[in-house]
Amino acid sequence: LAAISGISFFTQPRKVRGANDRVRIAVVGIRAQGFTHIEGYSAVPNTEVAAICDVDENVISQRLADMDKRNLPKPKVYIDYRKLLEDKSLDAVSIATPNHWHSLMGIWGCQAGKDVYVEKPCSHTWWEGHQLVQAARKYDRMVMHGTQGRSAEGYLEGVRKLREGVIGEVYLARGLCFKWRN
Repeated sequence: LAAISGISFFTQPRKVRGANDRVRIAVVGIRAQGFTHIEGYSAVPNTEVAAICDVDENVISQRLADMDKRNLPKPKVYIDYRKLLEDKSLDAVSIATPNHWHSLMGIWGCQAGKDVYVEKPCSHTWWEGHQLVQAARKYDRMVMHGTQGRSAEGYLEGVRKLREGVIGEVYLARGLCFKWRN
């Protein structure tokens, strides 16, 4: 799962697959970021996007056409995430659904014996995120969270300079996102 991004967390050491084993991943929520997951995983050796899941059948049709144009193997298709989790042939789920589903779907993935990659935000509250931590530990699952921007060199340098006092004491911070959403 680290192939596209993320940081491993919430797990104790356990027996993992060998480097030559094929990992079968299901991507859940395939409208925008989810299709980026499909493209990313498809480029990783020994990794197969074995299933896709979305509640919108029109999105599924579009993504299957997009995958066909890129000569990617046709995956199994699910509309109901719960049915996907019953598929024992899947090793992992990659969650790119609307934010409010992230923690719960991650927990369900752990309960179903799947490793989980979950997009940001992982949760809306500390309590919700803690439940995912507990599930990863209880079910001995690898859980990864999409905070790749936090490890980018520019951010790391900015934090270093901030801690060195380069800009003085910070008393106010504002964030601005130029990514327009309907």
